[in-house]
Amino acid sequence: MSGAPHPAPPPADFDSPFRQSRAAGLAAVNINTFWSIAILLLVFVAWDAYADPVHWQAAFRVRLLGAAVVVATGVFQKLPGNARWMPMMAKVRLVTAVVTAAVAAAMLDRGYGFAVAGLVAIILTGPYVALDVRDLLATNIAALIALAVVMVTLALDRFTMVGTVVFTVLAMAVSMLLGRVLEASQRRAFALEMELQREARTDPLTALDNRRAIEERGPLELKRASRAGVPVALILCDIDHFKAINDRHGHESGDAVLRSVAGTLRTALRETDLLSRWGGEEFLALLVDTDVRRAAEVAERMRASVEAVSLVGTADHATISVGIATRQEVGEVTTAWEALVKEADEHLYRAKRAGRNRVIAQQNVPT
Repeated sequence: MSGAPHPAPPPADFDSPFRQSRAAGLAAVNINTFWSIAILLLVFVAWDAYADPVHWQAAFRVRLLGAAVVVATGVFQKLPGNARWMPMMAKVRLVTAVVTAAVAAAMLDRGYGFAVAGLVAIILTGPYVALDVRDLLATNIAALIALAVVMVTLALDRFTMVGTVVFTVLAMAVSMLLGRVLEASQRRAFALEMELQREARTDPLTALDNRRAIEERGPLELKRASRAGVPVALILCDIDHFKAINDRHGHESGDAVLRSVAGTLRTALRETDLLSRWGGEEFLALLVDTDVRRAAEVAERMRASVEAVSLVGTADHATISVGIATRQEVGEVTTAWEALVKEADEHLYRAKRAGRNRVIAQQNVPT
């Protein structure tokens, strides 16, 4: 038979699922780290007291306020339903830490230079709280703007301001380089994960979804159909006398038949319809928003399309027997899926007992 299987297309949008995965990873990592950030802000009070015993208490009040903001964002993100805010809250904490460190240091007569080193350390944590380089750039810009506002508001001398900006910009440049390296590594890991997931759910011979994939996706489609109030149809096909094809032409030809039938069936369906290799020489299709009459028309087109194509290197033709099950109302999803599969299987065997190469839907007369 001629024809080729319809290969599983690559993801249409890699960036969106990557960012979602990264956000989920950041949410898991950042769920409790806010405590350490608050503690670090307060620990530097010891340096403030050593550098300026006269004014350290004013700096302490600033650090205490910054630590309170950090803790508040952490408590907020841990509330039920707020996990999606974790990546954003991590960035708020970074900017808050930068502002807190700068303001506290500016209140000291001595020790500001060491505070700049602290700012550099804070900025270099950016790559670990950003989704990607674009997100990191936005975070760094926000931190730089906040720092500039602080310096202007506190009327620091020009030398101090220039020195702070130079060291901060250099730190951000290093941060961006580190962010690019991390993102490249994370994207490679995510791409590999997606490929492994795809392979685990793809039949290697036909490139269709395998049974595991359709059993995962099928109930989800039924749930969507139930919410939309539309009918669904399940079409189960079996290649007739497939063992005889293998015995007569060899297993390589049998594999070619499976690939060709898969491609032929795929072209007979809509892009939105699900098609899988159910097992052996059986194929299963799930059609949403399809009643029994429309399902019978599609199934007949599938049967006729397969019959019309010759086996590779021979004048023989493969045929399929088809059973159809439909539901106007889905009801409970798991039960509906199992019932659809069972009913389609029963009608498939009726079609085979009636002589094969035919379609049976519900109690219809064989075609």
